[in-house]
Amino acid sequence: MENFKSYAGVKEIGPFHKCFSSVVGPNGSGKSNVIDAMLFVFGKRAKKLRLNKVSELIHQSSAVKEDPPQFARVSVHFQEIVDYGDGDDDYHVVPESQTVVTRIAKRDNTSTYKLNGKNSGFKEVATYLNGKGIDLDNNRFLILQGEVELISMMPPRGKTENDEGLLEYLEDIIGSSKFVEATNQAAEKVETLTETRQEKLNRVKAVEKEKENLEAAKQEAESLLAKETEIRRNQNILFHIRAMTVQKELSLLANARDTLTTALGAEREAIVATDKRVDEIETGLSDKRKDYQITFEELKRTKEEFTAFERKDIKLREEIKHERTHKAKLTEKMTAECMKQNDAIGKLEVATSRIPKLELRISELLCLKDTEEAVLETIDDETKVDTQKVRRSLEIKTAELAPVKLLRTELQAALETAETELSILVDSKSRVTQRLESAVSELACIDETKLETLTQISLTETEMHEIKKLLATLEKEDSELSIGESTLDMRLRDLGVSRRLHYGREMDP
Repeated sequence: MENFKSYAGVKEIGPFHKCFSSVVGPNGSGKSNVIDAMLFVFGKRAKKLRLNKVSELIHQSSAVKEDPPQFARVSVHFQEIVDYGDGDDDYHVVPESQTVVTRIAKRDNTSTYKLNGKNSGFKEVATYLNGKGIDLDNNRFLILQGEVELISMMPPRGKTENDEGLLEYLEDIIGSSKFVEATNQAAEKVETLTETRQEKLNRVKAVEKEKENLEAAKQEAESLLAKETEIRRNQNILFHIRAMTVQKELSLLANARDTLTTALGAEREAIVATDKRVDEIETGLSDKRKDYQITFEELKRTKEEFTAFERKDIKLREEIKHERTHKAKLTEKMTAECMKQNDAIGKLEVATSRIPKLELRISELLCLKDTEEAVLETIDDETKVDTQKVRRSLEIKTAELAPVKLLRTELQAALETAETELSILVDSKSRVTQRLESAVSELACIDETKLETLTQISLTETEMHEIKKLLATLEKEDSELSIGESTLDMRLRDLGVSRRLHYGREMDP
């Protein structure tokens, strides 16, 4: 307990004895506060604890007047044990069975519950403890001092269903009250079954009385049954005599049947031999039909292959035609590219032939410039008067040199452009050459494929001619086999007639 009622700070009471049954002590020793602490944890309201508000449960002595506590907390610790003796220590604790139920009262008259350190509601706590045998609803496990006198003054049993007597109180404590309704239902069922039993017993007695009245009729019926039994016995003797006579007749008929069976066996052997011959003829006819079917399927497959070859030949012819057209276009394009290349080469040669002359002219002008600049510097050193005249002369020479520089720049740009066009034409020529070689190789492959296809077509036509000859032979054999089959059918019908005649002779006896 922490700051609960008269207990300041944290106080630990217990552990209680395993057979704890009561708390005793003089007045003012704190008995009621111990019980109130447990009642507080088990959900009793403040008025049940002789207080008006929950906040009054917080300790309020003068010792804590300067720093009053803000809450009161009570924790009840449980553990499951296995009791194996009467001694105080004759038990051991079940592992991991410890449970702590805590309730905290606050200054704002609210309270919270905790189960094993986790916040919980009262219903969850009550359900958990009820599963362990602690019923918080009826509270028969924690009796206050004033309730002992009330229990002793209870009547032995409640006068009505809702009244509570000592019997009902004890049934609540031991837990047998939950069986009262089932017991009452069982008693009602026993009463109903007793009435049903008495009814059945009365019916049995009535039937026994009727049975005694029918005794004379029973004896008369037994006499009649005895006479009928004697008649049936005499009829049985007569039936045995008739059976002996019939047995003799059957022996004579059996001898006649054996003779007829021997004749029937001979006839059946002849029929079996005829059936074997018919089966051999049918087997030969079936083989011929299979050969004809195989040849027919092969002819059909050959026709399909020939048709496929024709389609492939048409496709190859179209591809050859397309490749030839493509080749002519590539040749024309290559000729045009060659002409462009020759023009570019001519321009490059002209530009290249002009470069040395221009470079010589540039070097001459540069030398002249250097000479003039030296003269200019000499004159400038000697005199400052003629500077303007010399500068004008220099500007004139520079103006004369400017067209030459411009011409050289244009020629250099034309040279670079011609080199770029030449490289492009060389690359285009190499690509056209590669494509032309690829087209020529593809054309050669197509020619080879066409030659092989023509060879295959000629071979297929030869095979087809031979297959037509074989088909004519097979058709001739098929007509002969059809004539033989009709002859065999006529013989088979004749044999069927003779077979029916033999069966008719067997049925005559």
